[in-house]
Amino acid sequence: MRRAGLILLVLLVVALAVAAQLVDLPDGTRLRALVDGAGSAAPVVFVAVCALGTAVFFPKPVLATAAGLLFGVGWGSALAIAGFTAGAMIAFTIARGLGRDTVKGWLGERLQVLERVFARRGVEATLVIRLLPILPFALANYGAGVTSVRGRDFALGTALGLVPSTVLAAVLGDALSDLGSPRSIVALSIWAVLAAVGVWWGRNLITAAVRAS
Repeated sequence: MRRAGLILLVLLVVALAVAAQLVDLPDGTRLRALVDGAGSAAPVVFVAVCALGTAVFFPKPVLATAAGLLFGVGWGSALAIAGFTAGAMIAFTIARGLGRDTVKGWLGERLQVLERVFARRGVEATLVIRLLPILPFALANYGAGVTSVRGRDFALGTALGLVPSTVLAAVLGDALSDLGSPRSIVALSIWAVLAAVGVWWGRNLITAAVRAS
């Protein structure tokens, strides 16, 4: 699953690079002028789209990249993190209502891994999942809802853990028309480092949880 996450990240970057070369993409300044023309409703609508998209399995990196393109790095990252966290909590709440038997049908044995990890360190485990998903983002949200992790720990870990990847995706979105720029290269490099950290940290958490059980 960790390898699948890395493959998806590489495919996303390749797709963005190809799009930047083949399509005459409008720069961020022009798009943000259009967003500004929509008034105060634009940020609210975008947060709602991120929240609902997260709950229904829409790819998070696409929305995070769009945030940078439409709102800039700082404001776009803040809006995306708010929306993703809200969406994660929507899924978390739905899962608690559906019950463990239903969610177990989606996750199988992976639910046992989540349970062991979350039972020990809820905030830390959520941070690891957000750095590099042990499970796809949306499935982890639903899986967490039927584990013993407290809702506030899950919300905090989600919001904090989303910061690095969301900001980096927003940087790429902001520079979508020039993916060869130094800041894009730096962002991709940092993203790769975070992925490696996530693999190491997640492996340690899972190993410790298994030994404790």
